[in-house]
Amino acid sequence: MRRIVSSKKGEISTPIITILVTVAALAVTGVAITWMISTGTSASSQGAIIVIGSPVVQNDTLYVTVKNIGNTNTALSSCLLGDSSVAISPPRSISAGESTVLTIGFNQTFASGQTLRGSLNTNQGIYQFTAYVQ
Repeated sequence: MRRIVSSKKGEISTPIITILVTVAALAVTGVAITWMISTGTSASSQGAIIVIGSPVVQNDTLYVTVKNIGNTNTALSSCLLGDSSVAISPPRSISAGESTVLTIGFNQTFASGQTLRGSLNTNQGIYQFTAYVQ
């Protein structure tokens, strides 16, 4: 007759395994919540501009009204209109909630009656618009 020896050494009890799994799950949940809070906070702090009205070009100067609808300042660094680009130096800052009329001069003659595609380059992104040449 053989005798089966059962040794409890080296075995982990079921309650200890349950506690370890619960602690691991709570740690992963804590990391996920921390990531979501930090991502949400940084995503909600943005400047965003919109063009109000219709941009117009008169005598090779662009007149465009913009408003910062974000909750942080936005800095305009350059403007592209048709094939012409102008750097805005130093960058023009628009505060959160502020609207302003931008007057941007170009060294190019635009034909009257044209509609030109343009963009405003900011530290928050590129915003496109169309402008009518008078």
